[in-house]
Formats: sequence, C-alpha cells, structure tokens
Amino acid sequence: MIQPTSNYLGFNRADALANAAAKNASADQSPTSSGDRLSSSSSDALKQALNNSPEIRPDVVARGNHLAVDLYYPPRELIQRLAKMITDSVDLSEKA
Repeated sequence: MIQPTSNYLGFNRADALANAAAKNASADQSPTSSGDRLSSSSSDALKQALNNSPEIRPDVVARGNHLAVDLYYPPRELIQRLAKMITDSVDLSEKA
C-alpha cells in the first residue's frame, strides 16, 4: 500500500498538501494579491477564437495531400534516425 506521505519522483504529498493549504490561506487573507486567477473572459475569448477558426483548413489539407504522394517524404535520414533511436532504446520489460 502506498502511504500518503510517500516520496515518489521527488513529490512528497504531505508537503504538497501543506503548501497548498498555505497558499489558500494567504490568498484568503489578501484578495488583491496578484496570482493566477481563472477568468471567464479568457475562456470566452478562447471559445470565440475556436468558433471563428475554420473546421477544415484547405491549405493544410493541400499540404497533406502533397506529402502523401511524395515518395521522398519523410526524408530517409529521418527514418534512419528514428530507427536507430528505437533499436538503441532500452527494453524496460526485460528488466522486470
């Protein structure tokens, strides 16, 4: 069983909870403090930008079609580098 105070990858849950409680307490004491705030206007602006962008972008579709028939895409060098990365990687299932 994992204890709530375990230290996993440098993350200590007990410390995180204490830090969060301290931040909440300081935020409650100082309502005008400058910190990250969730703003509905930011969310509305993002929604509006998404609604204004086209669902299908013809320029991106045209580029995809062009690359799909290009015999030299992706470049051979890129394929070889990816293959080397895959073959050089450690198989974690063998260490279990």
